[in-house]
Amino acid sequence: IAIVGENGAGKTTLIKLVVGLLLPDEGKILINGIPQQDFNISEYYQLFSTIFQDIHLLTYSIRDTILQGLPHDKERYQMVLKQSGMDKIIEKLSNGDETKIVRKVYREGIQLSGGQLQKLKLAQALYKDAPILILDEPTAALDPIAEHEVYQDYLRFSEDKLSLFISHRLSSTRFCDRIIYIKQGKITEVGTHEELLADQRDYYRLYEAQAYYYRENIEETEETEIETGGVI
Repeated sequence: IAIVGENGAGKTTLIKLVVGLLLPDEGKILINGIPQQDFNISEYYQLFSTIFQDIHLLTYSIRDTILQGLPHDKERYQMVLKQSGMDKIIEKLSNGDETKIVRKVYREGIQLSGGQLQKLKLAQALYKDAPILILDEPTAALDPIAEHEVYQDYLRFSEDKLSLFISHRLSSTRFCDRIIYIKQGKITEVGTHEELLADQRDYYRLYEAQAYYYRENIEETEETEIETGGVI
């Protein structure tokens, strides 16, 4: 499911309500008919692997960031490194996956680029392997070509899961089974990509306005190199 709309429409607020980070001021959120507050909160959080648009890193190593306290399954860990592309990043680092990722704290730490951070968070979400995958504007820092490649990866990883893709850029919508358009906090359109284009309402107008990003002649931008060193 893609949840789309212009900036400020309420997409991220909706997701924070769904995952339990915010509580509704009125009304109820039902999960298969059961009120959200009836669930054990720790068990409820286990339902979701979420990648938010704002990434705040703790002073962990790459490995600990991906594991997030879960038991280390070597085979599974190596698989998600390869799936996310983190294996190619790690092999360039002298300390491998033990490299610290907050450069301002550790002299030997690194500064990851926007695309590299997305791969790190993808590896983290894949390792958790929750039944619900939520992506809140995960490609906002990427160029359109890189964004398309990332979403193709997410499509492959989301098989057999309930997946919610939140975006105000519509490159994520083509492969989704259903698209929900939000305007000023309300759902105003629901359908497939083709159906919403045919309706020629807000979704159609936003898609046409963004179309120049996704034309054939867009040049691919090379990913920023990893920066190393530094200390506070």
